[in-house]
Amino acid sequence: MTIQDEFPPVGEKNIEESRKFIIELLGVVLFSTLIWAFFRFITQDIIGDVNSISFSISYMIFAPVIFLGPMMFYWVKHREEEGLPVRLFAYNSPQATFTERMVKYVLMIGISLTIVNLLLELFLDYMVLNSGMYGEIEFNFLWMDGYDSIFAYLILIVTHLAVVATVEEFFFRGFVQDQLSRVVKFWQSILISAAIFAMTHIPIAIFIYEIEGLWLTTSLISWFGFGLATGYLYHITRNIWVVVVWHGIWNVTISTIDWSVYVSEIPSSGLENIVWISQTILINALLLTCIYFARDYLEEFGRFEKFPEAPKSIEVRL
Repeated sequence: MTIQDEFPPVGEKNIEESRKFIIELLGVVLFSTLIWAFFRFITQDIIGDVNSISFSISYMIFAPVIFLGPMMFYWVKHREEEGLPVRLFAYNSPQATFTERMVKYVLMIGISLTIVNLLLELFLDYMVLNSGMYGEIEFNFLWMDGYDSIFAYLILIVTHLAVVATVEEFFFRGFVQDQLSRVVKFWQSILISAAIFAMTHIPIAIFIYEIEGLWLTTSLISWFGFGLATGYLYHITRNIWVVVVWHGIWNVTISTIDWSVYVSEIPSSGLENIVWISQTILINALLLTCIYFARDYLEEFGRFEKFPEAPKSIEVRL
């Protein structure tokens, strides 16, 4: 795509050895992931649940340090690069980046993809639950469930929009995926960054959500699928803010809207595992398919605006 050439991954220094460069990037990822896992382990009995104010504030404070700190240290001290390791602005200009057109369309893309993803999950969840394998069911929608106050909910919204989505997309898409794409094919960089994105969610899955077995497997598939979707969207648009906004809106949405189900029968574990794993894979495959078929529109409306060219001078001789 032309936009890929127009906004290539940042970095002025030559990469002399591709294998060494990949190992260095994975080393930064491993360091941040281990620190993050240790932080989640030692604070699991101190910080409240995911809906609490203390959880949101702790994320605001520690996530940027744990993920963006090593990234910046590697970039500035080891690579000796100037500037940021993530392309935040078109033509290094905030004014050229945050135009009215860009803000409007980025929000539209984020909301549209969130609606598509939510409807896919709702429809396929209902199809499985109402298939008869669970007997009679009672399906209930939940709204802002588990929050102690409106203030706690508002803090969570700010955390997801301003910190969670920003930190994770800067690190996984803007840094890891972009830098990997300098030495491997673009689809390989998307796959690797999506796998890393999923694996780094294991600490919060185990220590905070306390999920295991089937639901840990389906959660990892969902995180991997979301990483693929955001990675592909970023490749299409070359605009980090598109995936930041979508990620933030999605997190707020699933923290606001949920559903619970009461069932009268429990199927065999083997059947249940096959059905829910297949369903989770299908959801993510359909989401990626939607993005693929909408790629031309997403590229057109999601990318940075063209910088206006200076008027050509005309030489006049008398």
